[in-house]
Amino acid sequence: MSRRISPSRAPGATAVLGGLAVLLILAPQKSSAQKHAADGTIYVGTYAKNILVVDEATLTVRDTIPSAVGIPYAMIPSFDKKKFYVLDPHLESVEIIDLASKKSRGVFTLSTPAMKVRIGGINVDPKERFAVLLVKTYAKKLDRYEIGKPTLLKYDLEKRMVTDTIPWPKGEEREFASILFSPNGALLYFFTTDDILIYDSKTLKEVDRWELSRTQMEDAGMGRLNFGFPNDIYEEPGFYTGLFRATDPVNRRTMMGVARVDLVNKSVDYYQLGPSAPVSFRLAPDKKRAYGLQSEVGNYHFWTFDLENRRVLGKIEFKGRSRMGLSVSSNGESLYIHTAGNTIDVYDTATFGHVRTVELGADMTNFVLIPARLPGSGN
Repeated sequence: MSRRISPSRAPGATAVLGGLAVLLILAPQKSSAQKHAADGTIYVGTYAKNILVVDEATLTVRDTIPSAVGIPYAMIPSFDKKKFYVLDPHLESVEIIDLASKKSRGVFTLSTPAMKVRIGGINVDPKERFAVLLVKTYAKKLDRYEIGKPTLLKYDLEKRMVTDTIPWPKGEEREFASILFSPNGALLYFFTTDDILIYDSKTLKEVDRWELSRTQMEDAGMGRLNFGFPNDIYEEPGFYTGLFRATDPVNRRTMMGVARVDLVNKSVDYYQLGPSAPVSFRLAPDKKRAYGLQSEVGNYHFWTFDLENRRVLGKIEFKGRSRMGLSVSSNGESLYIHTAGNTIDVYDTATFGHVRTVELGADMTNFVLIPARLPGSGN
């Protein structure tokens, strides 16, 4: 079932494109769209307090970037993928690393000797003028810690100082915040339980809202869509493609499908695949396919999603490990299994056969692949 929701189109107006997809327990054939060799760069954060720079073509370590904040607990790429914002394990310090020079551009923290300030989330403006930080304070008293409320702050990256406190959208204070910037940095999108609230990033005032949940509820009894907005490296700026889950109100079943969201034009195109399964979702570079990882203990499967024909193309069992991350190579011909551990396992997307295991020599905390050809960059 396929739907498209937009402000200028009535819900449910799109024709039904077919029934539920059938899972083919066969290895699917490779997409022919990608022709170039894998030519990206892989950055691997390690417990050895550095970031390994790995050449994707050879999967060999060509350089090492030391981390001034210690173990790189989180590595957030800038919008242009030229910098990392690296968080330490205590969530108190952020280091800015320039990837071209492999040099640190400094460290900032909000903590003081009397007060720990932990950064639970960081979203950087595409022009890197400022960041939105989700923080909590921890003040040590003689017999206890006093823990502050979750707070959203606007942090000026040039002046290295907090300039504003951002009111919680709709007054809904929460431990976690789902925030995205528009590609030009002019707007902030706050995701609430019902709507997407749109703020001017300069004034921090609400200028629009997208009543997404109400539209969905009216759409042929589908029920509310629950989906995240993964920052996939192969996605066009302003678009977000991922799995959604929705509860069938009649049969009380949780269904799964694919949604592609256009934030700028406030539209979402989505279609059902079948009953929900605990599977992840990673776009291929051509965006005609995506791959998923089902990693229940003792039940490890690769999934292939055919995005052109809107179906699950197949799933196949493989020998996994207890903790895994999945990335797709920059040419779409390989899948990388990584994090945790000190190895990268490479699988072929045509056969899902194991190709090789790459030893890194240090346990990893993060795995970030940056392709040579970035979507929307024209290269």
